[in-house]
Amino acid sequence: MFAINRIVPTTPDGPLVLVAVKKGERILKTIFYNKTTHAMKFMHDENQDKNHEEQTWSITYNPAKKAIYSSHYSAKEQDEQREISNRTQTIMIPPDNKVTEINSVTKQERSVITLKNQEISSMSSSNDKLLLITTRFINGGNPEYSLIDIATGKRTKIKLPILSRQFVYMSPDGKGVYYLGSASEKNEEEGRGVYYYDFTSKIQTPIFIQEEGFINNFMLLNK
Repeated sequence: MFAINRIVPTTPDGPLVLVAVKKGERILKTIFYNKTTHAMKFMHDENQDKNHEEQTWSITYNPAKKAIYSSHYSAKEQDEQREISNRTQTIMIPPDNKVTEINSVTKQERSVITLKNQEISSMSSSNDKLLLITTRFINGGNPEYSLIDIATGKRTKIKLPILSRQFVYMSPDGKGVYYLGSASEKNEEEGRGVYYYDFTSKIQTPIFIQEEGFINNFMLLNK
């Protein structure tokens, strides 16, 4: 491999799931890495047509479903949108982003939802829901938050009092989110740290606030 973008653990005996680029290639792919044998299973790696290459961006593991959820988009469509943006000198619009369920054992895939011209910057999952963070422009626009019913693909937009584009994780019980950011919607750096936000009470509880220095990222691990 040339570059690893993301690493997500599954179970103690299960694989690590990576988003990485093969040496000599440019496309980020979903990869299952066996910790015992060190073997790697690249998804969609066999004779892929250059016009139909799918770039993986975000992944998350759902312990209840024993499945990986992957967001991906057409590399060709992204190149076309970039060309339009450069030619018109306008903010780049994302290609369609898709979410796919991958069984971590059988590697069988199932489509969950497709978002028209929206970028999925991050996602997490708990029980029967996915939490998606999306934007309507590449590197621009305020983040939007949505809950997705895994079985039906139904999308419900929700309002969160935060501006985080990533490092937002659903709690194991699905009743709230842990996130890296601030308790202020106006200043992301004010009181920066890890918080818990409860969907019902709408209360933000500080978990760990870094008084000095800077927290770059964190990961929530479920038992």
